[in-house]
Amino acid sequence: MIVEGLGKLTFVNGLLRVQALKINTDGEFSESGTIEIPGNKVADIINALATGTQGISDKLGEVETVKSEDNKSEEKSSGKKGKKKKS
Repeated sequence: MIVEGLGKLTFVNGLLRVQALKINTDGEFSESGTIEIPGNKVADIINALATGTQGISDKLGEVETVKSEDNKSEEKSSGKKGKKKKS
């Protein structure tokens, strides 16, 4: 199931139900499924998702920093600078 957005959220009979949305071939949102979380686990799951996504974001930031530093060192070693357009 892909989740590109969230629809309705309901809490009934001790279950949090989250409508997962996807973008269909018409470019509009449609339901891709329902996530059902037991009420006593909602906080744990939300915290785990937040922690996990923050860890991924941090790692992606590290990769971007390394790539940026590599590009700068390549430019210095080759003596190239950014090209300027002539007016």
